[in-house]
Amino acid sequence: MYKLILVDDEPWILKDMEQIVDWEALGFRIVAKLNDVHLAESLLKRQSIDIVISDIRMPGKSGLDLLSFVNRVSPHTLVVFMSAYSEFSYAKQALELGCFAYLLKPVNEQELRDTLNNCSNRLAKRDRDQRVLHTYHNSMLFLEMIEKGLTLQQVSKLLKGLGVEMGAGAGYAFAIVKSKTAISEQSLLRSDRLLQEHGVALFRAMASPLKWTYLLSRSDMDSNTFKSLYKHILTMAEEFQWDVGVSLSNDSDSQIAKYYNQANMMAETSSLNRRIGVYRYRPRVNAALPSIMERIGKATKLEHLEAALFDLHRGIAKDQIHLSGLVEIYNFFVVVIKNFASSTQSLAEDSITVQDLVLHYGNPHDLLVQMRMLIDEHKKKPSELTTFPIVEEIIKDIERRYAHKLSLKEFAQQYFISPNYLSHLFKQEKGQSFIHFLIQKRLDAAITLLKEDISLYDVGKLVGYEDYAHFSKLFKKHLGQSPLEYKQRIDNKNIVHKKPQPNLFD
Repeated sequence: MYKLILVDDEPWILKDMEQIVDWEALGFRIVAKLNDVHLAESLLKRQSIDIVISDIRMPGKSGLDLLSFVNRVSPHTLVVFMSAYSEFSYAKQALELGCFAYLLKPVNEQELRDTLNNCSNRLAKRDRDQRVLHTYHNSMLFLEMIEKGLTLQQVSKLLKGLGVEMGAGAGYAFAIVKSKTAISEQSLLRSDRLLQEHGVALFRAMASPLKWTYLLSRSDMDSNTFKSLYKHILTMAEEFQWDVGVSLSNDSDSQIAKYYNQANMMAETSSLNRRIGVYRYRPRVNAALPSIMERIGKATKLEHLEAALFDLHRGIAKDQIHLSGLVEIYNFFVVVIKNFASSTQSLAEDSITVQDLVLHYGNPHDLLVQMRMLIDEHKKKPSELTTFPIVEEIIKDIERRYAHKLSLKEFAQQYFISPNYLSHLFKQEKGQSFIHFLIQKRLDAAITLLKEDISLYDVGKLVGYEDYAHFSKLFKKHLGQSPLEYKQRIDNKNIVHKKPQPNLFD
């Protein structure tokens, strides 16, 4: 119900306005009927009012004075003026000053209804925008908490300061909900209700429109209740085509980053097995890792590495190798295969992280392709590698399209050479890998954008990172501070001891 005040120096007009429509049926509650602008100003200082309907010409202070006051003190309030036809010059000034609507006296009922309907639409949009800003603000703070490695106890206290009560649950867990399309507010509210109906307290933060993070706190839950909740979550994941990753349970003394990373990794499971679903982190999620690493380490022939690559394919198919295991195997594989290279052929690659895999490779199976190509390259007769102008052409393309999804594999296909060979040429020319060159270009662009009045989410998106959490982590890894900390520093604002304001990040 939106709050409204009526202002007119004629008591009979106030009475007529009160009775002309059923205000509450239209979604409005009349808070006060006032015959003086001074009284209206006083009330606006004390209360949050959504709409002021006022006469434009009154003794003493006029409606225009009231509008100027509203613009200064309560800019979210809509002002609707009433005036006689002969006072149209006043109405013209009012419209120029930003009044929402103008009604001719005597006020027509249908015209008033239409105006109130327009007011409702504008106020509903305002409320949606405020909810988005509130979610954005809280999400940004929460993601910063993860980056700082706080404990759940510390996070719980900070969330309480934001008005979020997590409760003293029997256990805490992270859940990541990820989709290939924007996740709707309606579906999120539905999942919120489902969790709350099963006794789970929650805090939800947006990493990107395609990815949301849940911090969950539950009281003791019997097995039947847990099975019911799990079944409903599976149904929702299938209905909305969500990938859901869930961490292990943890206590209030645990650092949240570890469990966030567990959930985040499991939310990427379908990129390996191509099956959308709900995946809970298990301590033996990389069960096949030790045996594959041992096989690679003992390899004395390329055929041994081919056999290890077969084991890796099989481990992924059996859900015994996850992203972290794949990255560890790849980095070790590259080190080992260097021993098979001749003295004139150096194929050393920069090691990668799980974050690099998610952000820059797109399809984790591309790593397997690269490993296969590394073996094939070594089977060929070594030849002196020469530099081609294609590297400079690729650099020009990166300069133009760094914010788009780019991969070494696509460029290699474009120029009809192997990704491994192109990787070597690129590093020979630029002194760094393709991925690190692309990252540097994106971060340079981000630094420039952070000096502008642009939200942090949009900065990440404009340089190629939809997921703000990934962007923030990458930024901090290379520059030693998060985008938020960098922006605060360049804006010369110290907000460490101040209560965050809703518009802080815009």
